[in-house]
Amino acid sequence: MNRFLFSVVALCAVCFAGRSQSFDYTAVAPHPRLILRDGDIEAVRGLCKRDSAAMRLHETIADKAYRYLNETASVRQKQGRRLLHVSRAVLERVAFCSYMYLMTDDEIYAKRAEEEMLAAAAFEDWNPSHFLDVGEMTAALAIGYDWLYGFLSDESRTKIADAIIRKGILGAEDDKQMWFYRATNNWNQVCNGGLVMGALAVWERRPDLTESIIEKALATNPRAMRSYAPDGVYPEGFGYWAYGTWYEVLMIESLRSALGGSAGLERAEGFLASADFMNFMVAPSGVCYNYSDSPAVDVVNPLLYWFAAETGNGTLVRHDRERTVANGKRLRIESRRMLPFAMLFASRCDFDKTADDGNVFWHGGGDMPLFIYRNETAYLAAKGGSPSHSHAHMDGGSFVYEWGGIRWAADLGSQNYYSLESRGVKLFAKGQDSPRWSVFRLSNASHNTLTVNDKLHRYEGKAEMLETYSEEGRHGARFDLAPILFDVAKAERTITIDDEAKVTIEDDIVAGGTSCHVRWTMVTGAKPRVIDRRTIELTQNGRKLLVRASSPKRIEAFVMSNDPPHDYDAPNPNTYRIGFRTDIRRGKQAVIRVDLVPEKEPLR
Repeated sequence: MNRFLFSVVALCAVCFAGRSQSFDYTAVAPHPRLILRDGDIEAVRGLCKRDSAAMRLHETIADKAYRYLNETASVRQKQGRRLLHVSRAVLERVAFCSYMYLMTDDEIYAKRAEEEMLAAAAFEDWNPSHFLDVGEMTAALAIGYDWLYGFLSDESRTKIADAIIRKGILGAEDDKQMWFYRATNNWNQVCNGGLVMGALAVWERRPDLTESIIEKALATNPRAMRSYAPDGVYPEGFGYWAYGTWYEVLMIESLRSALGGSAGLERAEGFLASADFMNFMVAPSGVCYNYSDSPAVDVVNPLLYWFAAETGNGTLVRHDRERTVANGKRLRIESRRMLPFAMLFASRCDFDKTADDGNVFWHGGGDMPLFIYRNETAYLAAKGGSPSHSHAHMDGGSFVYEWGGIRWAADLGSQNYYSLESRGVKLFAKGQDSPRWSVFRLSNASHNTLTVNDKLHRYEGKAEMLETYSEEGRHGARFDLAPILFDVAKAERTITIDDEAKVTIEDDIVAGGTSCHVRWTMVTGAKPRVIDRRTIELTQNGRKLLVRASSPKRIEAFVMSNDPPHDYDAPNPNTYRIGFRTDIRRGKQAVIRVDLVPEKEPLR
């Protein structure tokens, strides 16, 4: 251990040793003590009888659990450096089958969950070198151990509890893995959340050890919770909000059900407000705003049931409930393995309070400032931020635009990590020269933003949101892009949408000590046609959109393919990059104004 790390570990040990305990652990609740409250199962049964959305989610669990009865238990098979897909599979199987046992009293489900847990308990380890795998596996066995406690034999309890302690909790004592305690991202939440669930489940077997783990979590988890401040914007994007926040909620609810309180974790600045952020992250088409390492998926997000129950705001689940019923067999669920917990939270909601509040505009600051405009037919979202943040892309100033159920300005999203890492790409290396920025989908070249002199964005820079506009007939924001661009003295981007769904992007740029070649880019899945040097026509699903540059005088339209430049890049079929090019002389100013104008009548 190097001297610095030793000092950190020693300091942490002193701090934790001298810390008064947050709970009276002798008052821990009997099993089942994780998340479940008295009357929850009866409440879920009643909800399913009277509510079609809840019944649809329950049927998803029931169908999958029934299929799991005929599948063999998971085996320890890594994918690259990760075992995470196995941990998640174990969690889904254990949670689904345990839930069905509680709902039906059919022991066949309990036996299948027991089989899955014993198989995982027998693994040589849970891959501590990638500790997310340990966090999720610990949560999986903790839930099954606790929810099936009365069913399991003493022998099975001992095997499962020993695995939770030796392969889960004690893994966090390894100096090499302690870094997640200092993390400010989802690693902190997932690892701490899984370990706390494990510690609460097996508390009786090692009170000293389990209490220490819980106290460490309470001391270090606030570092990750600061990511939600001040307004609820989650810097890592749509998918990672669900990932980190799910484990935050499971930790909060496990502490409440087992020890009677959460030590106030849910009161962190911006945490509860982040539900509004996620609600606005889904466009009228159902597709999310997929900045950072998130795919553009049409999913429902059952975690919002917890926020609806916690805040008493049923509006948070209105859209998800409508899509749950409407999508039928095509239903896609974010973090599906967590669905049994969502059923418990849904049973605590008041669905009589789900009326639309009429708000069409949302914005937030913090590490990744953004604004979102959404009504029944139009959607516009734009962001600032820094490429240096966890899972971020070089997309400061980027935007997505939807009108008429069609996404005209799109984000290509991320690429499967394993597909890159298996080809030797050091995907999570930091710095301006990181191999990460050679990946086509991650650099500014493939985002709806500015590129100056064909250079990457500045890794250490951050695009701030300077002001927002929310007035009759106009909504949007102004961003300072100069900190993320090289060779400019000024670069401010103003993006607005009017009541006719016309979008205006205005870039006020002053070249620095060298002349600037500026490329204005927009990614689209529509078919483009250059009409003249200022105008591009987009056609998609029988509708048209005009992309029109009104300034400066010298500007040239272009259309580019999205064919990947490297053999490790993912293909991007049926997508294009369109935009405009112009030159700005050293020290001179230019204003690039581009309008996105939808044609309201469908093509004949």
